[in-house]
Amino acid sequence: MPTFEFRGYTRTIARAVVDTMVPRWPDYEPDITDQVLLRVEQTVSRQPLAVQTLVTAGLWGLEFGGPAMGVGLMPLTRLDREARDARLTAIAHHPIPTVRRSVLLYQTLVNLCAYSMPEIEAFLGAHRRDWREDRRRFRDALLVLDEGRPLPPVPAALADPAIVEPARYLEVGFRPRREAEAPGNAPPDAPTELVTPKPKSKPRAPRKART
Repeated sequence: MPTFEFRGYTRTIARAVVDTMVPRWPDYEPDITDQVLLRVEQTVSRQPLAVQTLVTAGLWGLEFGGPAMGVGLMPLTRLDREARDARLTAIAHHPIPTVRRSVLLYQTLVNLCAYSMPEIEAFLGAHRRDWREDRRRFRDALLVLDEGRPLPPVPAALADPAIVEPARYLEVGFRPRREAEAPGNAPPDAPTELVTPKPKSKPRAPRKART
């Protein structure tokens, strides 16, 4: 699949949208706009052509659709970050659901790409990279312990063969031997019958009296 990327003026719009939506905190404003934009392109690259076209067309709608949506006259890229944020927030609260979803698509993409970055995870205290490395080391240790161990020709039975014979695991209505031998139960080899209740017959209409 060819690599997807925003080009020309579309890239200018995309960067403005990403720059507005990337997470920021009062004590931490990371400069991650270009990195998130690249990640968004990589994410969209894995989508069908129809989705890629929708993402591109939607950017142009955000750029020039302000008058039609009643949220402003100027193109989005002509605004500063604070004004862009106010514009996109107004679209996100638009009374028409289709208009609201146009912003949700890009906010979802930006959030997925931004919050999975190592620096953002570290700031939020989510040490996922350390956890993944620990899992990798644990897996490598298990492989070393299992190295050279011969595999059994037949997998071990799920239960004691004296209770359940492996060949009978999939029999319909089969019960374990000890349960079947309990008082009041059928013999172990007796087939289990599935009784289907008969439908109730409709009451007959009363006969008319002869005159």
